[in-house]
Amino acid sequence: MENSAASIEKLFERIEQYSKTSLDLYKYSAIYETAALFSSLAVKLIMTLVIFIVALLFTIALSLWMGDILENTAYGFLIMGFFYIVLGVFVFLFRNTWIKTPMSNFVIKSFELPKH
Repeated sequence: MENSAASIEKLFERIEQYSKTSLDLYKYSAIYETAALFSSLAVKLIMTLVIFIVALLFTIALSLWMGDILENTAYGFLIMGFFYIVLGVFVFLFRNTWIKTPMSNFVIKSFELPKH
């Protein structure tokens, strides 16, 4: 009787240890996936910032160059302003295809559990 009671107690201890280990594993996996997601987003944010600065400087240079050609600096900036309005309309019209869906897929793929 004592032997079976000890065996059952040992079984419960193993089950408890297995549960704690599994919980720790899921916790560490969630931490790893979250860190991977945020580091990927940080890289994308930095790259976007660099591209933005380059585009801004390129736009100013192009505006000044067009202004020299048209002999009025304001016309160069006006043309570039209209260009960005048209670009903004296109981005707005295709925002789901170009931005929302790819970002949603990126986040979902970042949190997928590994297949065994």
